Amino acid sequence: MHSLLNIQLKKVYGKTFKLDIQDEKFKEFAELVQNAYRDFEENESFLDTILEVNAKELEESNYLLYRKKELLKSVKNSMDDAIFYKNLEHKYIGCNEKFAEFLGICEEDLIGKSDYDFFDTQTANRYREINEDIIKNKTKVSYEQWVDFQGRQIYVLTRKTALVDNNGKVIGIVGVSKDITNEYELQKDLERKNIMLIQQNKLVSMGEMIANIAHQWRQPLNALNLLVQKMGIYYKEGLLSDTQVDKNTSEALQLIEGMSETIDDFRNFFKPAKVFEDFSIEEAVKKSHMIIKPILEQNKINFIMSVKDSYFVSGYKNEFFQVLLNLLNNAAEALVQDKINAPKISLHARAEKKSVIIDICDNANGINSADIGKIFDPYFTTKESGTGLGLYMSKIIIEEHMKGKLSVQSNYLGTTFTIVLGGVLN
Repeated sequence: MHSLLNIQLKKVYGKTFKLDIQDEKFKEFAELVQNAYRDFEENESFLDTILEVNAKELEESNYLLYRKKELLKSVKNSMDDAIFYKNLEHKYIGCNEKFAEFLGICEEDLIGKSDYDFFDTQTANRYREINEDIIKNKTKVSYEQWVDFQGRQIYVLTRKTALVDNNGKVIGIVGVSKDITNEYELQKDLERKNIMLIQQNKLVSMGEMIANIAHQWRQPLNALNLLVQKMGIYYKEGLLSDTQVDKNTSEALQLIEGMSETIDDFRNFFKPAKVFEDFSIEEAVKKSHMIIKPILEQNKINFIMSVKDSYFVSGYKNEFFQVLLNLLNNAAEALVQDKINAPKISLHARAEKKSVIIDICDNANGINSADIGKIFDPYFTTKESGTGLGLYMSKIIIEEHMKGKLSVQSNYLGTTFTIVLGGVLN
């Protein structure tokens, strides 16, 4: 004990003391010092242990953090989409390899720069305006555009949103740009094919239209023939007065005007130009009925129409007109084919909320249950001379071109086609 104390005293005073270890007070003092030293050594050892454990944990945490950062970087760089981040000053703070490749630089050269360093002023101004709106209102924005990439034009879809911290505070924006050139070209190709199919279907309908026009013209042509013969007879017999000439001329002009309107309807139907407009359902139905009326009369098919003149829809009038003709022609053919005793077609329009719903019903024997699921498929037909395009193109026109809905229900009592379109009620 005294040696331990001597060591400590020498550390403090720099010399050795002769200690009387028999003195009781000294014994108490020496024991107190020894206990204190022992406590110090134990605490020092415990502290070293804690520091060693913390250092190891910190090392492991740093390693895990490094691995996570490397994993995140690997994930970003493995994506086909270009990713970039900007701060509130619209400066780039990071990106993945795809975006750096798009700009033709490395990520280190991107950080701290803005769009004005890479794009023309007009483009950079537009990006800045979009980014400021995202930061201010926490909005999500997407837009499509053609851009130059490695000497070629690509069509890009870009989505941007606010970049926020753990507290939900906006600290910048993050954007993702995706090359959708193939999808865009496929969509355009599909649209071109649809246009070709529409025109093909119109050519198929042309034969039916010509037959209908022939039916409509037969009566006025016969009437004109009678007028000409009558005027010739009156002239030979000296009975042709000014009044008679005026009367016959007026009747002939009315007949010619009606025939001219039929030709105009026929010509407008086959115009390739499309205009998106609000048009009257009643007007479209009446024109369709006028074209198909000779077929209905020839086969003694009763046609019932219930449409208010206040019902308007938004879309392509000529294409909608084509849909009505397809559905009415199909109904008439089904009634003739099934040899229905009292054939009937009804067209009823009703309004529900902001939509106009049109039901076209017949009382034929219905569509075979094995076929009803395929009637809107292209080139599927149950007719010997059918093309399988009429109902398919009707579906395309209503649902893709006019953003509506075309459906069918059928049983042994008849078939109902239902068209639902966004409507305007005046």
